[in-house]
Amino acid sequence: MKLGKRSNKSTARRQVDVLVVGGGVTGAGVGYGLARKGVKVCVIDDTPSVDRASRSNMGLIWVQSKALGVPEYMRWGFNSSRLFPELVRELEDASGIHIPYNPTGGLIPTVGEAEYASRSNYIEGLKKEAGSFGYNGSMISRSELEKLLPKIRFGEEVCGAAWCEEDGFLEPLKMMFAMRKGMVNHGGQFIPECRALSVAREGAGYVVKTSAGEIACEKLVLAGGLSNRQLGSWFDVRVPVTPDRAQDLLTERVNEKVLPIPVLGLCQTPGGTIMVGYKHEYVGTDTGFTPEAVASEGRWATSVWPDLAKLRVIRCWSCLRVMPKDGLPIYDTVPGHKNVFVFNCHSAVTLAGIHSATLPDYVLTGALPEDGRIFKLSRFDKTEGHEEEDE
Repeated sequence: MKLGKRSNKSTARRQVDVLVVGGGVTGAGVGYGLARKGVKVCVIDDTPSVDRASRSNMGLIWVQSKALGVPEYMRWGFNSSRLFPELVRELEDASGIHIPYNPTGGLIPTVGEAEYASRSNYIEGLKKEAGSFGYNGSMISRSELEKLLPKIRFGEEVCGAAWCEEDGFLEPLKMMFAMRKGMVNHGGQFIPECRALSVAREGAGYVVKTSAGEIACEKLVLAGGLSNRQLGSWFDVRVPVTPDRAQDLLTERVNEKVLPIPVLGLCQTPGGTIMVGYKHEYVGTDTGFTPEAVASEGRWATSVWPDLAKLRVIRCWSCLRVMPKDGLPIYDTVPGHKNVFVFNCHSAVTLAGIHSATLPDYVLTGALPEDGRIFKLSRFDKTEGHEEEDE
């Protein structure tokens, strides 16, 4: 679908300063930040043809083990985590929605001495790259792990864990709903079940034809997750994101809080159930459920926590997450369109703090903090490898 020009204005249209296409955690966060600044903003959100990324989201705020070779991303994540206490307070005040938020720290158990040594070497590399900024994480022994989670009987091969006190978790849907409602309460507009169909340039701005009518805007933000591939094609730009399939399972409810600190791949929900999921599968837009994949996750989970085998599995499912080609965020304008922005990332919850603080200013002024400037689309013309551990 090519970008066209319009000569006749429709009388039945909305007029806003900024239109955000995509109302997930990233798009809603940008919309909230803009509305908070008094900008006339509208966020539209479509019901996707494939499962939403949020269906596999444990709500982890996860900054450890990211990303060897890219110290800017490491600092970006830690700075985002440190903004969450203020962001949660703001969103609750603006929306009236309580967001369960737990800055508990986070753990990555290691099964076997070889895995412990490998992760230890990885963290030592991160500490060297962090320099004076510091890397607030370390390896801990099995006895230290047991003190942090005294209600868990760990498997015989678990010899320790990676620990970071700046990790944590929250209820991601509550945060997203609070962003949307907070934006509306600050004067913004939110239109659900609204699909962007086409775009046309009009003067210095744009008119987007949607399933709910035309919306004219001065600036346009593409925050549609996997849909950004199609939205980018309006401007003949390739947005290099790919579907990342998750396979998750959920156990019956455990009445006591046995897992107050999240473990990478294991999390106790606010309702008491245990969610298991860590796989990354690259199979296109296939959302098919694979019993073998879930079984392998179950085997890993019970090797870490054998008593999980005593719980009934009440639900299994798969869904698609968003993964940029190199795993790092994308913040850029479309070539030749300085007022059209492209935002994509894999860790939308983790980065919500810094997104809400910086991306609205980027839309308004074109300026990003220094660490955010490396995440341009142009890097994919000469992609260099790096090492990263994802949630």
